[in-house]
Amino acid sequence: MYEERIPVNILGQTYEILGDPAEALYYNSLARFVEEKMREIQNATHIVSSQKIAVLAALNIADELFQDRDDKSFSSKSSEKKYENIMNLLDSALEKESHEK
Repeated sequence: MYEERIPVNILGQTYEILGDPAEALYYNSLARFVEEKMREIQNATHIVSSQKIAVLAALNIADELFQDRDDKSFSSKSSEKKYENIMNLLDSALEKESHEK
């Protein structure tokens, strides 16, 4: 995989990300997402320090990630439970049918 420095802009600062040039649009989308989070925090808190804003944005993004993981985990466990219930109902129905014969 060929890598080069890809410039992205966040809050007026240019950062260089080492990556595949074919993925430049993706990296810029990530940078826009981070910038949006940072601007939300900046507007809500009126904090001036870019470092503090960046840390708070990182915490918010991590929180979203953890919540998404928890939701997926819950959904997966819920699906497993539904599958078990369906299998139990099927087993009961088949057992009942075999006893009626």
